[in-house]
Amino acid sequence: MTRLPIPAFVCFLLTMLAHCSSTLAADRPNILFIFADDWGWGDLSCHGHPFVKTPNIDRLAKEGTDFHRFTVASGVCSPSRTAVITGHFPARYNIDAHFAWVPQNQKRNMPDWLSPQAPLLPSFLQQAGYRTAHFGKWHLANDMIPDSPLPSAYGYDEYGAFNCAGEQMPVHEDADNAVAFIEK
Repeated sequence: MTRLPIPAFVCFLLTMLAHCSSTLAADRPNILFIFADDWGWGDLSCHGHPFVKTPNIDRLAKEGTDFHRFTVASGVCSPSRTAVITGHFPARYNIDAHFAWVPQNQKRNMPDWLSPQAPLLPSFLQQAGYRTAHFGKWHLANDMIPDSPLPSAYGYDEYGAFNCAGEQMPVHEDADNAVAFIEK
């Protein structure tokens, strides 16, 4: 299996792979969701970037779904993740900035983490029989808040994350962990 070249400024944020049983594989596709921080649509070579080369991501775009018209709920990491994982505007959960330490969250009238009681895409995928995983930056809480829920509380069977409670996965091990999960 060829590994994706990952530029230093790119971080896999959300990797979910739906791994179907052999009897259901024809009915349900595998899902790989790549959520990159601080990376714009035009930062891929397949989208015309003049010098950044992303051949493996370009191939995924060609063989999968490549969105050319879309909007995002927020250009900031935590609210954007909230929107993706819940399907709701992040304002519904008072999440309008990145999660920080408790006093700063309080100052902004934000919770300290996204509630695991919200409707969550990985939980819905689990209920449909998928195996789910998250590898990379979490930031639906913060590593400065040790009692925040772990990614497993949000419907992930496996995870390796940083910027969450618990053990911090080294930043650049996300791709290796995602590949191992896919191969398994």
